[in-house]
Amino acid sequence: MKAKFERLLLIFGMSFFVSSLAHAQDAWYDQAMNSVSKTWRDGAVEAYVPFLSYHMPFAYSAEKRSQYTENPLGFGLGKGRYNASGNYEGIYGMVFQDSHGQPQYMLGYGWIPSWQIDNTDLKVGVGVVGFLTARADIGHYTPFPGILPVASLTISRFSLQAAYVPGGQGNGNVLFAWGKWTFD
Repeated sequence: MKAKFERLLLIFGMSFFVSSLAHAQDAWYDQAMNSVSKTWRDGAVEAYVPFLSYHMPFAYSAEKRSQYTENPLGFGLGKGRYNASGNYEGIYGMVFQDSHGQPQYMLGYGWIPSWQIDNTDLKVGVGVVGFLTARADIGHYTPFPGILPVASLTISRFSLQAAYVPGGQGNGNVLFAWGKWTFD
């Protein structure tokens, strides 16, 4: 009888635990979807202009770096907002030249905790961008996901933002930067 009671108690405990996890997962997912929806609905229109793909000298020879596109042509559009906590959230789509001068396509979401400097229009932030991207040299434009660290310096409606692509010798180790203008 004691063994049956212990088994029932274990089953009840496991059911409660699994149910709690399911609710926590639903809450996390719902919160993320609400945030994305709110950004899409309430965010201001933004324009992105990439201007730098800096290949770190410690990872590439001077000869190899001279073959790469360091000032990519490109453009992007998105919607962004500062949430109730003062952190930036944005949805974006961008197309720009990759390191080999070929088109690279990117769709993503950025979350950047931001801090206002004194009582000015200046904000600094450090966060992450999650995205799907596609390039010619990786699977012939088969989309693949990524997540990168990003930094931001904002003055009024203009931002300079940069993401770092980690890597090894001869790959990655690229600082990618763009300007962003927020329309009213």
